[in-house]
Parts: sequence; C-alpha cells; structure tokens
Amino acid sequence: MTRPFSIRIAGIGGQGNLLAGYILSEAFVIAEKYVIQTQNYSEQVRGGPSYCDVLVSNEPILYPRAVVFDSLIIMHPSMVSHGKYVATNGIIVYDSTYIPDIPNEIKRITKRIISVPASKLAIEKFGNVMVSNMILLGALVKATALVDFDILFEAVKEEVSPKYYELNVEAIKFGTTLTDKVFKPRIERKRKRTIGFE
Repeated sequence: MTRPFSIRIAGIGGQGNLLAGYILSEAFVIAEKYVIQTQNYSEQVRGGPSYCDVLVSNEPILYPRAVVFDSLIIMHPSMVSHGKYVATNGIIVYDSTYIPDIPNEIKRITKRIISVPASKLAIEKFGNVMVSNMILLGALVKATALVDFDILFEAVKEEVSPKYYELNVEAIKFGTTLTDKVFKPRIERKRKRTIGFE
C-alpha cells in the first residue's frame, strides 16, 4: 500500500500560509493528481495559529488526514512545535527571520532542513512582507520537485488577483534561488505500520 505525500504549511493568520496551500493544491489538480486540502485556524482573523495540509497522490486518497508530514513550511515561532510531525528524513523549510533555529529533537528526526529569512527578504526585495509565503513556497518546490514551475505559476493565476500575479510569481522565482538543495522525494510513499492515519 502507499500513502499520499503530505505537506503542512503552518503559520499565523495574515501570513498567507492558507493561500500557499491553495496554490499548491491547485497546481497538483492541474497536474492531474489526486489532492485533498484541509485547513485549521483560530477565530482570530490575524495573529491566531493556522495551518493548511495538502495530501497528494497518483491514486485515490482514502483518508483526508495525515499524522506525519513529508514536508513542512513553518512560518512563525509559535508553530515550530509542528516540526515534531515531520516524517523521518522529511523536509522542513522555515522562515529564519523569526525562527532562530529548529529544536534538536526535530533535527533528530530529519536533517533535511532549509533556513530561509523569507520575511526579511520579502521586505528588502519586494517591499512587501506578504510575499514571504511565496518565497518559502518557491524554496519548497525547488527542494522537492513535486510539481513543475510552469504548472505552479498557472495555479497562482487561478488563485490570486491578476494585479498581484507577477509579484507572486517573482517571489516564487526568488525563493528558488535561496536553496541549492534538491531532495526530489517521490509522491508515492510506502505505508509503514508506524506511520498511518488517524
């Protein structure tokens, strides 16, 4: 049996982590994959904890929730604890503008950790901290090669206002320049007894 490849994008309300999840999900749909996208957020519009989960597979997905994640984007210090849900040798991309380091207990699970000062660079290069989510998304897709960038840009067109399309695409492209790491994990993962679904 196989399980879906699972991705969690965790931050706080207002950081755009849900939008990043929508774009990634739409890209997988365009690529003709099976996709489930779920989200969790507090009643606070801004500042409350929120995360978006994306499950993708070449086969129908039988259950909509994951308990471990093959990839994580962590955007805020309050969400660092979500790193404990990373799969063995999973991939973590985090915003080092606000998060100085990833705890050792998480590093014992995986060494595949990419530090990107996304919020700082978003302000410096684009004058807009709101594209930090796209910078991190660009770094993740570069490191995982889960979807072609042409397809990702098509998904951006579907999910954002036309007047912000170029800005978001440029931020994604910039994010790809911030890491040389390419792990290329497979979307299909063998299901292990110790790793499953709730």
